[in-house]
Amino acid sequence: MQQDKGKFTQQEIQSQPTTWMETLKYLKRDWTGKLPILQNYDQVIVTGCGSTYYFSIWASRFLQENTGVACAALPSSEIWYSGESWLKPHRNTLLIAVSRSGLTTETLHAIEAYRKMNKGDAIAITCYEDSPLAKMISTAFVTTAGKEQSIAQTRSFTNMMWPIIFLSERNIEDSLIEQIGQSSRQMVEKYQSTAQKIGSDARLSKFFFLGNGPLFGLSQEIMLKIKEMSLSHSEAFHFLEFRHGPMSLVNESALVVGFNHPQLTEFEYPVMRDMKELGGQTLAVGSFETSPSFADHAFNIGMDVPMAWRFPMYLPLLQTIAYERSLSKGLDPDNPENLKAVVEL
Repeated sequence: MQQDKGKFTQQEIQSQPTTWMETLKYLKRDWTGKLPILQNYDQVIVTGCGSTYYFSIWASRFLQENTGVACAALPSSEIWYSGESWLKPHRNTLLIAVSRSGLTTETLHAIEAYRKMNKGDAIAITCYEDSPLAKMISTAFVTTAGKEQSIAQTRSFTNMMWPIIFLSERNIEDSLIEQIGQSSRQMVEKYQSTAQKIGSDARLSKFFFLGNGPLFGLSQEIMLKIKEMSLSHSEAFHFLEFRHGPMSLVNESALVVGFNHPQLTEFEYPVMRDMKELGGQTLAVGSFETSPSFADHAFNIGMDVPMAWRFPMYLPLLQTIAYERSLSKGLDPDNPENLKAVVEL
């Protein structure tokens, strides 16, 4: 029935602030003082498929910026098919394998190939404690609060982000856990109606997501959510790369979303101003003292949470846009066209 469409996705998106607190308490309780030291490795490779490959792009850039260790992101198939091209024998490597279900065939094969090459240590991040991935690797972060019934990843993705942040930051105070929960709830409540309005705006037919550094990986993930849930034209670019051709598609039917980093506004804001002048609607997502003048809409994360811990907060409202876009087109966000929750070969 129409009223049942998307009921799981809606609940999973809206429950994120609560599930995040559960995951952060688990990490603090079970992993403080037991974390691998990334600086002991020459390189870290983060791998996954689909959403978790975009996760890997975010995670590799985030970890490299925050730890100084050389990091790279690879689809699991690249390690499975051609791992020798990427993994050098003289480098002490840590592999971080990410899979919501822990069942994804390419990722399991990537772990097997990595072990056969005797390349080093491995970490798993998954939401399912009894999954093959969780059992294959002794160091397994299992974010059970992120379990989902819908096909498109929403809360699973953000809950799996916290172990990556924890690997970098190494500890978290109880007061910060509470602040993350409070700030994220307030943000969702404040901008929920705006996200719903944008998602159901029939004038929009093209969606562009711009991000730099770690935020580029998150822009790719939301690009995928728009495609999966609503079958809409959606693309992701680095900010300045958008000027090199793709902006030719911007007009009054386009929404341009900037994943704004507070240290890079001098590069990012001019691009958004240009897109508004071309007729596109603009949405700024980030931490602002005041909403940017170019923005038709802004989701302000605020500055109460340290930057390293803010990254998951960029996503729930944009997931809501994808969800509302799907409903407005008569689709079911819980069951995207032609997709299954797990790809098993």
